[in-house]
Amino acid sequence: GATWGCDGIGTGASSHLIFDGATNTNTIVSFCGTAGIAAEICNNLVLNGYNDWYLPSIDELITMDLNLDNASLGSFSPATYWSSTEITASTAYSNNFASSYSSSNKTSSFRVRAVRSF
Repeated sequence: GATWGCDGIGTGASSHLIFDGATNTNTIVSFCGTAGIAAEICNNLVLNGYNDWYLPSIDELITMDLNLDNASLGSFSPATYWSSTEITASTAYSNNFASSYSSSNKTSSFRVRAVRSF
């Protein structure tokens, strides 16, 4: 697990729309210099020759839940995952793949699922 990071700091990474996770991730990384936060993990990931990974927005994460997890694809755990969508300076959206999305404290430690556009 990882924290969202920047607790008490509004980053402006508030978009919830599909395809906005990359912009949110870049915004979070530019505001937070803390190592090991969810957005940084995704931003720094190099996997299968790709280095354009990002932390999904809440709408992207919900879409993954509805279309992948519900079809038993993606090997998601029935656990909570961070989104890149900030709500306040101390909260951000997360999604529990066993229930639904919610507001969570940025200091909480949740799973991270990096995605990329193609």
